Amino acid sequence: MYHFFKTLWGNLLLSKGPQDFACSSVLLWLCLLASVVTGVPALLSKVGFAYAVLAAVVDVLVLLLFVYLGLQAFSKLARFVQSATALVSVSVVFQMIAFLLLAPLETAQAQDQANGMAGLALLFLSWYLAVCTHIFRQVFGVQLPVAMILTICYIVINRLAVGIFMPELL
Repeated sequence: MYHFFKTLWGNLLLSKGPQDFACSSVLLWLCLLASVVTGVPALLSKVGFAYAVLAAVVDVLVLLLFVYLGLQAFSKLARFVQSATALVSVSVVFQMIAFLLLAPLETAQAQDQANGMAGLALLFLSWYLAVCTHIFRQVFGVQLPVAMILTICYIVINRLAVGIFMPELL
């Protein structure tokens, strides 16, 4: 478990890549479960429990499908388990951070506090985009501009997929 968290931390700091994760389907399933569990609380303020679970599951399925189709397009399907583990585990960390950042923002009484949290949320979003781009660059073996485009495509596809089921989350 120490190796997993060390590798996860390395990915968050852009110093390691998805290839450093163990190629374990059990680890992937644990990360997928953690992703659904951590994705639900942030959505509960907007939708009911069933819709929050559905949105979290759709989020995970879109991620897995995007990675699978991308790896298939680049003829690198052997990297699927490690790639999905990296992206899902990083997603879990960012979902927990987002929940901690957004919870006070929703209950903020003073505008000053809301403005400060918005700046922090922008910094957090930039970090998330950098980490996803780094992982996509390593996973697909592409140059940085292509990885940036893939990251933006993934985020847009993800938001559209969730929006199809729950437009109130857009």
